[in-house]
Amino acid sequence: MNIRARLLTSSFLIVMLLMLVISSANAGASKTYFNGSETPTAVILPGVETFPDGRYHLRGEVDTFAFTADDPRLDNAENRVTINWNFKWMPEPVFVSGQMWGTFVLSNEGGYWEGNWTGLRDEYGYSYFHFVGSGFGSYQGMQLRMWGERLDPDPTVPEIYQGYILEPGG
Repeated sequence: MNIRARLLTSSFLIVMLLMLVISSANAGASKTYFNGSETPTAVILPGVETFPDGRYHLRGEVDTFAFTADDPRLDNAENRVTINWNFKWMPEPVFVSGQMWGTFVLSNEGGYWEGNWTGLRDEYGYSYFHFVGSGFGSYQGMQLRMWGERLDPDPTVPEIYQGYILEPGG
């Protein structure tokens, strides 16, 4: 067996072992699915805007959002989101499109979720988001995954979310 075949075989075995370990760790876990929505409430920190090469960049804006969901671990929550983006200019009514990313802390009376998010504002002005976070307080040990969209170029229109909470098995 030549060195390339050994390397491929070894890599395959390592990937299979990792998949086995991950699936074993999640074997006892349960998923609870939810639906929710989010509405902007305030800009806490405006962030830094720059315009390199005719593009529109934003770094470090902090906004708050009112989050409601059909799961009490996410309902009546405030989502404090740090926002960054790299946008290009578009014709009205879209104005801008491009990549977005940042961090979030989604909290209510029971505890909070903390993590990272990524997003895209497309050429129609529609926005798509993906959040991944860990739970704290009474949500300690849980994981949050959610996907959202705003199918309107107006950034004040509520975003609609769906996702799940992964709870460790016993």
